[in-house]
Amino acid sequence: FGGRLGERHLGTLGDLGAFSFYPSKNLGAYGDGGMLVTQDDALAARVRMLRDHGAKARYHNEMLGYNSRLDEFQAAVLRIKLPHVEEWNQARREVAVRYESLLKGAPGLLPPQSTPEHVFHQYTVRIAGELRDDVHRALAEAGVASMIYYPVPLHRMPPFAAGARARPAAEAAAREVLSLPMWPGLDAATQKRVVLALLAALPDS
Repeated sequence: FGGRLGERHLGTLGDLGAFSFYPSKNLGAYGDGGMLVTQDDALAARVRMLRDHGAKARYHNEMLGYNSRLDEFQAAVLRIKLPHVEEWNQARREVAVRYESLLKGAPGLLPPQSTPEHVFHQYTVRIAGELRDDVHRALAEAGVASMIYYPVPLHRMPPFAAGARARPAAEAAAREVLSLPMWPGLDAATQKRVVLALLAALPDS
């Protein structure tokens, strides 16, 4: 939330934009929630119906829908947090710049590029070869949390696997990505501890 591609904010690039308000997101509620955005009035009307059992008026369902209304408590939390999002996103960028400096030249490791448009919900590095899982375990043993998100590429999952072609870039990413601690208040000393543990886990460091 708040990321950009050039001068355009994410969520404005297509017919619909989707945001998650999961608690760990850049703009997060205290529970599950999300938002769709659009400039198309007809799509907006359809989405409003879909979120409320396919009805415009209560008990008058016109299509199959869902029970996906955002409750008032989550909306109140989000409303309080919203004015602070850009400040928090800028703090995430500063953490990312520190990571980039601390990890410069680390063997077999590719960090993401820091740009003014990136809001760094995650700070995800790529570890070449077949070493990612070993590094993940070594960090855990050192008391440093890291996460492997999406270890199975979409085309390998049962709903999509029938007749799926090889997707080498997706498969390489699924083998190599590792997300390091990232939040707006991550201080330099804690971050240096994370990096030292990561470097110790990499071969030839």
